Amino acid sequence: MTIQQIVIFQTLCSEMNYSKAAEKLFMTRQAVRQNVSAMETELGGTLFDNDRNHISLTSKGRLFRQESAPVLKSFETMMEHMYSDVNFSTPLNLGISVSLLPDFLPSLKDRIRFFCKDSFPNVDINLAEINNDDVVSGVRSGKLSMGIIMDLGDKIDGLSRYPIIECRTAAMVEKSHRLWNRSELYLKDLDKETVQVPGLSDAFLPLFRAIEKEGLNIKLEVSPHFYQVYYKVRDTGFLGLNRYFPPENDTPDSNRDIPLADVPPLCASVIVNEDKLTTPGSKAFITPFSNALKNHYRNEPFIRQPLP
Repeated sequence: MTIQQIVIFQTLCSEMNYSKAAEKLFMTRQAVRQNVSAMETELGGTLFDNDRNHISLTSKGRLFRQESAPVLKSFETMMEHMYSDVNFSTPLNLGISVSLLPDFLPSLKDRIRFFCKDSFPNVDINLAEINNDDVVSGVRSGKLSMGIIMDLGDKIDGLSRYPIIECRTAAMVEKSHRLWNRSELYLKDLDKETVQVPGLSDAFLPLFRAIEKEGLNIKLEVSPHFYQVYYKVRDTGFLGLNRYFPPENDTPDSNRDIPLADVPPLCASVIVNEDKLTTPGSKAFITPFSNALKNHYRNEPFIRQPLP
């Protein structure tokens, strides 16, 4: 069990409503439910009774609420003490790939602000929404203190990478396309197609290498925003690189996602150029920051499997 799960449990106890708790936690309703279910399995019994639209605590739930509250308070106090002396002389500039917004990492900006306010109250952070490639180049040059990007899980030259999530990679396909009825695709199936990708930096180097190795004629076209990809797929018949939603979480209309079996997972990662981190104390920020995001998103329904 994690501290994050205790936070989820205590928030649900306060709200007694999954939707309101999810909104307060910047999570999806399903992710809250999955975390509660995991805790119930670990604790050997139900924590909440569900009666239509009303939930209430079971006797085990009441006991766990009573016992976990001081644990959570103690942890929060410890973290406040540990980070209370971290005070950067200049703001941290964080670049966020627009490819992750709004839904790849739901409520990402709110989550970042919540983390900083809660754990690093003396740290000033500037958030900039920019293209995936510009985040990579900005971190590499030192213009950005760090970045959060979409990538394919490989090393990026000159940068340190802290993974947040891994998702199964898919091709977004329009219903009149020749591939619409396929249950799974391979890169070779995309030969002679135009594919929308978030960027052309070495964050996607594994894809470029695989295309070159197989001698495929795949045209890659940059569309940084998800909705750009969606509408181009719908209106032009191009394909789009996307994370795969399992059928129960997918509500296709004119487009659907088909898994790409031989493409590495589509990831979201924090990247830094540690040689360019000149602000005192900034290195102390990176690990708890990336771990907080990883723990927050680990039980979202689109995750391939939680990262350790």
